[in-house]
Amino acid sequence: MLRVAVALMIGIVAGDGIMRWFPTLPSWSVWVWLALTLLLLLLELLFKRKPYAQNILLSTAIFCAGVTMIVQGRATGDRPCTICYEAVVISEPQVRGKTLRCDLTLTSINGKPLTKTINVKAAILRDTITNDWKTIGLGTGLVAQSIMQPLRNYRSGNFDYVRWLHIHGFQASTFIYYSDWQPARVSLKPMSTFARMRLYAMMEREKLVSRLRLSQSEDQQSAIIAAMVLGDKHGISQETKDAYSVSGASHILALSGLHLSIIYAVLLLLFGRGFKRRWLSQAVILLTIWGYVFLVGMGSSVVRSAVMLTIYSLCIVSGRDNASINALSLAAVFLLVANPLCLWDIGFEMSFMAVLGILVFYKHVYRLVIPKTKVEKGTIMGGHHRLGGRCQGPPLRRIAEILWGMVSVSVSAQITTAPLVAYYFGRFSCYFLLTNFIVIPCATIIIYLALAILITSAIHPVNALLLSCIGYVSNFMNYAVKAIASLPYASIENIHVNAIEVVCIYILITLACIIYSYVRKLKGLINRGD
Repeated sequence: MLRVAVALMIGIVAGDGIMRWFPTLPSWSVWVWLALTLLLLLLELLFKRKPYAQNILLSTAIFCAGVTMIVQGRATGDRPCTICYEAVVISEPQVRGKTLRCDLTLTSINGKPLTKTINVKAAILRDTITNDWKTIGLGTGLVAQSIMQPLRNYRSGNFDYVRWLHIHGFQASTFIYYSDWQPARVSLKPMSTFARMRLYAMMEREKLVSRLRLSQSEDQQSAIIAAMVLGDKHGISQETKDAYSVSGASHILALSGLHLSIIYAVLLLLFGRGFKRRWLSQAVILLTIWGYVFLVGMGSSVVRSAVMLTIYSLCIVSGRDNASINALSLAAVFLLVANPLCLWDIGFEMSFMAVLGILVFYKHVYRLVIPKTKVEKGTIMGGHHRLGGRCQGPPLRRIAEILWGMVSVSVSAQITTAPLVAYYFGRFSCYFLLTNFIVIPCATIIIYLALAILITSAIHPVNALLLSCIGYVSNFMNYAVKAIASLPYASIENIHVNAIEVVCIYILITLACIIYSYVRKLKGLINRGD
């Protein structure tokens, strides 16, 4: 599956390059690439007795499939060209200066329903006299008129904001004057069933966010809790985001394998022994996990984690190896087939590289300090690593092994994600180990408490006590993160690397792994010879 995933990724990148060089390709070019893919697959079936030729043909066919997906996606895209429309608000509106920022999905233009909705980034000028803008919320219908503008990058650097918007389905941006809109009942029929279900899930998420809200003076603690538990990062201030970024704790704010594995562990505790048949308990757990993923907006990192957990559960039921690069590659193929553009999503890249680093380097880093302890094969539960066996020996030794295991996981993930962080953000966090020792235990406690709060919302005394506890934990974590971010040399800033240099870094890491593997094999042969 690794070969399949790599061939598909190269094909997607090649397809993107073709569309950049030849943006006016005719629509029939899609059929040319599709026919070439099918032809190569048929030729591959004819070379059953020649495995090398078969592998080359299969990899080339997958490459062409990647090109086909990109060319097809670009060829069928359509852009808004009018200024009178009906729309639905599909994100929680945020006040930014004199404007209200939100995402709109256009359902009709000039009174004609669209066959395919158009997503737009909108800025609505606020009328401070009538305060009508306060009626706009998630799911609000609007009738408006405005000029649709092409998407633009507002910052210099390697992060391509326009590409990121395209990945998430946005096609234009618009500015709406305060007198050019009014609330209205808008039909949701043009929206796909999936989009309507997602909008409903997001509205339900807002209700859950309100249950986790603390006092007005603790708005940042509330925002952190909402981000970590429900994936709602709208309330986090830029100052808090910068502190988490400098200290190396940004991954805590984005729902990923760590968060999902904690929830998986809770579900395993609740349902793992509640069914006599293992497959039934795993089915209940997976349905709950995917329901949660849908509720929090289906971000690329959390979807990747859910796919990995699904593979992990299937491996448990079938008794197969669950922690492998093969399983990670299979998850990548699923996501890329569903949305080829997610290859350029930072969350997708960071999430997969972190898990790949843990899979490749964890065992070797762990053995640097504890070589005599047998490191059993672990499991990657949505990106979060845990040892397959229990630590043996006195309590102090067990504690030391657990702490070194955390260090090993952090270092392993950092090896493969640091080049991407330097490329996109121009930064390297120097105290990431110290940060992870604090934020990971705090994140675990916060998620456990948040689940307890949602369950006990009808029992007010218990709910109030739990809210107080989660407030103390989140306050401590925020204070610790900001303290680490304020330390001297907390991060190396203004790192400038381009895409070619990042690729070269990963090639060097790969070569180092290959050389290390051959040296170990050679050393083993020499020892056996002695």
